[in-house]
Order: sequence, then structure tokens, then C-alpha cells
Amino acid sequence: MIQHRLTAVLLGLTLAAPLAAQTGGAGPADAPTAAGPVTPGAAPEAPATPEAPAPVPAAVPQAADAPAPQDAPEAPADPGAPEAGLEPQLDPVAAARAEVGAALASCLALTRDPALCLPEDEAGRAAFDALRAEIARQEAEAEAARIAAEEEAARRAAEEAARIAAEQEAARKAAEEAARLAAEEAAREAALAALARCTDTAGAPDARIAVSADAQRAALQALAQAQRSCAEATRGGLPEDAPELAPAVFHLATIAQAQAKHRDAVRLYTRAAEGGVIPAETRLGDYYFFGIGPIRPDLERAVGHYQTAAQAGEVAAQTTLALMYRLGRGVPRDPVLSLELLTDAADSGYHFAQVRLAETYLKGEGFPGGVSEANGVPDPAKAATLFRAAAEQGNLEAALALAELYTTEGSGLPPDPAERFRWTSFAADQGQPAAIAARAFLYEQGIGVERDPQRAAEGYVAALETGEVSLGDLRGTVEGRTPPWDRDTAIALQLILQERGLYRGAIDGMVGGGTAAGMRRLAD
Repeated sequence: MIQHRLTAVLLGLTLAAPLAAQTGGAGPADAPTAAGPVTPGAAPEAPATPEAPAPVPAAVPQAADAPAPQDAPEAPADPGAPEAGLEPQLDPVAAARAEVGAALASCLALTRDPALCLPEDEAGRAAFDALRAEIARQEAEAEAARIAAEEEAARRAAEEAARIAAEQEAARKAAEEAARLAAEEAAREAALAALARCTDTAGAPDARIAVSADAQRAALQALAQAQRSCAEATRGGLPEDAPELAPAVFHLATIAQAQAKHRDAVRLYTRAAEGGVIPAETRLGDYYFFGIGPIRPDLERAVGHYQTAAQAGEVAAQTTLALMYRLGRGVPRDPVLSLELLTDAADSGYHFAQVRLAETYLKGEGFPGGVSEANGVPDPAKAATLFRAAAEQGNLEAALALAELYTTEGSGLPPDPAERFRWTSFAADQGQPAAIAARAFLYEQGIGVERDPQRAAEGYVAALETGEVSLGDLRGTVEGRTPPWDRDTAIALQLILQERGLYRGAIDGMVGGGTAAGMRRLAD
């Protein structure tokens, strides 16, 4: 009986398709059901199990769990349908599937053998196969849709993961770049701070000769104090060829030069010159002009460096180049050009140029015969002005030259005892041995200063103790001859020698062999 019921349901399903086609439906799944469910008992009892029954599709038993026809979703309202009291039409395939599922469930409950629940007749089996194919198609479509949905979800998830990963990577790179830039900026600020300390301590690069020994010592001490800061400035934070670093590199070169590391000094001076430090050109010129340390003389290279610096107004280079033109060394002899270069450097206040220019005006240095009316050479008054300018800066050579100018008759200047004492004393205060002896003589003779035998004797002792003044050169001259010893000065000297155990003779103011022997021992 169950088989007859299945047959009726399946035949109703097959009849629904043509009807749907006649009414414009798209197929069994779209057409309204033409035949309602067949009630049990409406068909004759089925006698036997069908021959070679088709295997029950895997999905057919599951139809027992399908919703009953009354649970199916309502069809959209049809404007031509009755307005009330009519049941909605069910999808034929869904209704048939539900009916078949219910019939199979009932059959299986009775027989426990799926083969006995299949339709016996050909039409039933064909309808069953058609339904099975339709169910399989729908299930395949549903599976394909599920897989497509899963793949789409997976694709979107992958895209989202890739987007998040890309954003995270971009954020990581941005953080790394920000950290790198911050580190670079911190290193740059540290290098600039070290550079500021370097130049504040060592001063601006300068190739000029120090005005005095004290000034030279002070400059070297400043460089020693600045060395660490200068080195820190060059260890990173700024590119090696950064122009800002060139002053620090110049100072490191000068330190290397003071330590007799001349190859390092030349390398660093070259780097500083490439960074725009003009005094470095002068220092390189000095190396190749004088052949310092292992650097061999190369006048052509020296002239090139000096000219580069001189054209930029570097006074030390102008002075050295002027002397080269005066002597004709490495360049053609040209006293006029020498005079011009010296004048430019002297007018800029360079003490060494002022002394060399004063020599030109005093003695006509570089000009044939020491005379050039066209250039106003010689001119002792101008020479004295230049010597004074240099001496007032602390140049001992200029101070001694002025003292000599105001001492020697025929120098072109009238004698001036006060100026003679002033500049002699200036040089003596700077520790110049000959000046110490000369000032003692002025105290002894009362020239340009009040006579003072005690200070004269002390001065002679100090001069001899330097070891650079001999007894024969200790005292000066008056009108071309050395005067006799002043008695009071000689007594003061003998007392000093006696006190030091260098003299045991009479304190008589007579400078004889015993006194002279004691004086010589001062220099030992």
C-alpha cells in the first residue's frame, strides 16, 4: 500500500511539470501542484518487491525530517487568487519531497527494508528517479552555493587578514622609520652640541702664527681641552663631509700636528679644506713649503694652497706668499706684489705681516739696493708705526725692534730713551733673555727710567740664569762703547753672588775676576 502511495505521489509530480509548462511555469519546482496528496488506501495494495529496484538515494531518507506541507513558506500573494479562506499553493517538488519522505518513513517503519518501499511499476520508478535527480540537483546546487559562500567568506577573511597584516606591517615600518629618524636627529643634535663645545673651547680655525710663546701655550691648552668634544662631533650624527664638521676636523688636525702625527694632520687638514675651512689651505701650504716631518717639499703644491687661501683673504697665506715673492722661491721674484700682499695682511691686523712689512719699509727688503722711490721705500717712520702696532699685540720681535730704533742713531728716528725703556721692559716682562739684560743696563745707567742699582743687579742675575746671555753680551753701550760698571750696581751684584755662595771676595764694587767667575756660575 505504501508503494502505491509513492507511485501516486510521484506520478502527480510528473504530471505537474507539463501543467506548469502550459501555465508558463519554469518547471516542476516552479509550477503549482495539480494533484494533491494521495491518501493511504486510495491505491491498491502492492504485491511484491520490485525487480532490480534502484538504490535508495542518500538524501531520500532524510526527507522524513523535512517539514510537513503546512510548514512550508507561504507563496507570494497572487492578485488573481481568492481573497480569503483558500490554502496557499505549495511548490510541487517540495510537496512531493515531503509526501515521499512521509511515505518512505511509514514504509520503513513497517518493513525495515528500503528495497520493499520502492515503486513497482515503470512509471513510478521513472518518477522516483526524476525526483531523486531533482533532489540531487537541488542538493548539488545548495552544496555548490555553500562551498561558494564558504570560499567567498574565506576570500574575504583572507583579504581582511592581508589588509590587517599590511596595516600592521606599515605601522611597524612607520614606527621603525620614526625611531630611526628620532635616533638620527638625536645623534645630529649631540654632534652639533659637541661641535659647539669644540669651537667654543678651541676657537675658530686659525693658521696665523701665535703672537707670543704664552699665546701659543694657551692655544695648545685650549686644543687639549677641546679634543674630546671635537672628536665626539666627528663620530657620527653628521655626514663625514658635512661642512659643519670642518672646524672640528681642523682642530683635530692641529692636535695631530702638535703630536708630530704629520700624515694624519695632512689628511685631516685636507678634509677640513674640502669642507671650506680656508686656514686649512694655509696649513697644507706650510707642509709642502717647509717639508714638515715625512712630507716632502713640493713648492708647486704649496703655492697652489697659499694662492687659494690668499684669494679668500687668509692673512697667514698672504704673508707667506708675499715672502715667497720677495725671495723668488716657488714663484718669480716680485717685490711690488710682495709689498701689496704684506700690506693687505698688515692692514687686517696680522702682527707677523706688520713686522715683515716694517722690515721692508725700514731696510727696503726685497727691493734692489733696498730702495724704491715709487713704492716709498725706505720709510723708518712707517716702519716704527708698523712695529708699534705689532708690539702692542704682544709681538716681542716688534718690541725689540722698536727699542733698537729708538736707541740707534742713524735709524731714521730721533733717539727716545723713554720709548726705548718702554719696549725693552715690555720684552723683558715676556721673558725675553736679551731684553731682561738690556733693561738691567737701562736701570744701571738711568736711561729712560730712574737709576736703580738693585733692580739692575737683579736683572743681570736673571738674564745670566736663563743660560742664553753670555757675560760678554750682558751690558749695552753708550755712544758706541760699553761704560764702566756703576759701583752701586756692582756692590748689589756682589751681595747677591755672596748670598748664593758664588762669591767670597770683598764687597768693593769692583767687578774683577772673582765677581766675573761668580757671574759665570749663574749660567751653569
